[in-house]
Amino acid sequence: MLNRGRYQQSFISILMLAVSVWSAGLPVNADVFDSDQILIFHLTISADNWEQMQPRQRQSDPFFTQEPVYQKPNDRPSDRRLRSEPRRRRPPVVFDLVYVKTEVEFQGQVWSKVGVRFKGNSSLKSNPNSLKKPFKFDFDYFVEGQRFFGYDKLNFSNGFKDPSLLREKLAYDLFHKLDIPASRAVFAQLFLTVPNRYQREYLGLYTMVEQVDQVFLRDRFGNDDGLLVKPDRIPDLIPLGTSWADHRYNYELKSNPRQADTDRLVSFLRFVGQADDETFSGQIEQYFNVDSFLQLMAINSVLVNLDSYFGTGHNFYLYHNTHTDKYEMIPWDLNEAFGHFQFQAQPTDLINWDIDHPAVGKKLLVERLLNIEDYRHLYHRNLRDLADIEFHPDRIFNQIDRYYQLISPAVETDLHKQFSTGQFHQSINRHFHPDSKRPTSSEQRPPMIHQILGLKPFIKQRGQSISQQLDGEERGAILQPPPRRPRLPKDFPSR
Repeated sequence: MLNRGRYQQSFISILMLAVSVWSAGLPVNADVFDSDQILIFHLTISADNWEQMQPRQRQSDPFFTQEPVYQKPNDRPSDRRLRSEPRRRRPPVVFDLVYVKTEVEFQGQVWSKVGVRFKGNSSLKSNPNSLKKPFKFDFDYFVEGQRFFGYDKLNFSNGFKDPSLLREKLAYDLFHKLDIPASRAVFAQLFLTVPNRYQREYLGLYTMVEQVDQVFLRDRFGNDDGLLVKPDRIPDLIPLGTSWADHRYNYELKSNPRQADTDRLVSFLRFVGQADDETFSGQIEQYFNVDSFLQLMAINSVLVNLDSYFGTGHNFYLYHNTHTDKYEMIPWDLNEAFGHFQFQAQPTDLINWDIDHPAVGKKLLVERLLNIEDYRHLYHRNLRDLADIEFHPDRIFNQIDRYYQLISPAVETDLHKQFSTGQFHQSINRHFHPDSKRPTSSEQRPPMIHQILGLKPFIKQRGQSISQQLDGEERGAILQPPPRRPRLPKDFPSR
């Protein structure tokens, strides 16, 4: 009888799921990220909650960031000695972001008491008065176990700095096509109702991005019991000290770790930073999924995605895959791919970025891997395949045209976008400088003045540069970060 009751309960649960999916206008077993249409969401937030969720600035911890530097930059990797100190600088401005209850409507179905907050930092600071802010939805924040077609959290990116509103979607698509564990993305329109203030106000076109969480980990790796961290404000995956206490401010925990988990991560970082060349070459694959990383690095190189581990040192996750006992790198926040984060470099240098120096400044992990001939050849083969197939204009231009036709009506009616409608159209086919004229109330001034690289010319020129570099016909441009000289304490011990 007990088993029979359980079967009945399971059948009822499956039936309810099927009914909910059908009522939402999606086929049974559909995945919202498989949609080839723009998803439409309507948010209803009370006036009090709307006021409560508004971002409020504060100063972050001035000693938050620790930066490792090398005692002798010209030494061999095995001879380098690591030092670190908290950087004493003016603390950056961050925002307190609060989840509030909202009602989310999607294709006739309503989810109540959904947690919603704004997200981001630079995007909020750049346009604090804009109504089109990025959002994060957490469906079980207030109601345990509540899901949106199996998903717990969803991110809605507002196209910050990207007049094409295509970069993030195209970049995630490329990672996904090549089986790199990365989020999926789909276009979405958001509408907002706040009683006595906004009535179905069209916030604009967004990119809805899958959250890297337990749902993501189970789907990509078949397990979610490993350590998940989000490194930030670090120049490289090398040790900041000898214990987890030395790293905890720079490695945000996204799972509940055991001491063995954090100890293993520190051991991995110390291995990368301190192992001699022979040991590193022979044992790195015991710690790290090198094949996946080399493919990820190749994709990042063709995309010239500098707001990443390979440039700024953030916007990625590390996960310890317990099935393989190896660390995996997961890319994140791709809105400035396709040469959009310029690091004070010239546009021609971005297009011709050196494939054999696929990081800005020194990245010891990258350097050590590419010093191993087999890994360098595999990385080059990945680049060749990308330039000849997925990144080739004959293929990716068709994808751009399809997305461009899909989103154009939604962009043209988006009164809260950061760029003008004309700049949206321009950004597809040519490089241009943003108009320096004072914007109208409906067209916010872009948050930067450097030249914006058109998607199609960038792809064509970048692909040509990669092929020529692989064939030995040209040398690429080596990118360096802005100069910075951190001060070291005299008595800080070497390893």
